[in-house]
Amino acid sequence: MKSYYHRSKSLANSFLFILPLLVTYEVGIAIQGSCVKNTADIIVKTPLALLGKNGSLIFNSLVIIFLFASVFYIEKEYRLSPVIFIPMFIESTVYALFMGYGLGFVVYKVLFPYALSLHFSKDMWMGIILSVGAGVYEEIVFRLLLITLLYFTLTTLLRIYKPIGAIISIITAALIFTFMHYVGNLSDSFTYTNFTFRFLAGIVLSAIFMFRGLGIAVYTHAIYDVLSVLKPFHV
Repeated sequence: MKSYYHRSKSLANSFLFILPLLVTYEVGIAIQGSCVKNTADIIVKTPLALLGKNGSLIFNSLVIIFLFASVFYIEKEYRLSPVIFIPMFIESTVYALFMGYGLGFVVYKVLFPYALSLHFSKDMWMGIILSVGAGVYEEIVFRLLLITLLYFTLTTLLRIYKPIGAIISIITAALIFTFMHYVGNLSDSFTYTNFTFRFLAGIVLSAIFMFRGLGIAVYTHAIYDVLSVLKPFHV
């Protein structure tokens, strides 16, 4: 049996792990009838939107295909065991608390001790839904797609030393991830404080993705964001 490290990091297990979050977000947005969506969600679905009503059908079909493919792969390799999702959730929660309290302390108590923390009042349920969506879609766009593309380009095409390529990929993705928070319907007002925090958080999430896989990165992001809505950290 493969170790927990390798099983939890696999893309197939990651997809099954994040599927409940994906469904929660999509159903929540549909029930709320909200036109406000996560920017990364829009980026992912823009090509499908060009197909009109068929776009939703194709998206749902892809989800089902990935579901069956993931189950088939896991059964073939080491048998499907939902029990593994328990330690994956606990691990993600630990990382999320580190981001909230660890990075929050460094940024808001050490680097910018006199910075004002701004919180926007919003419907709690909608805030949770958007937080879940941010965890899923932002990790898919900025970690799975962007970091994979950057790392492949740097190490395979440009033949840069792999550790250097990984560092450049992580920092670049973290910067783009940070700047995207100031674009779109949910854009925030720029301050050096929130920029610094998001940049450091982007580095942490990128490192989690590279060393622990997509699923744990998604849940770390989602849990952190949900906790920020329920009991806001300093962001």
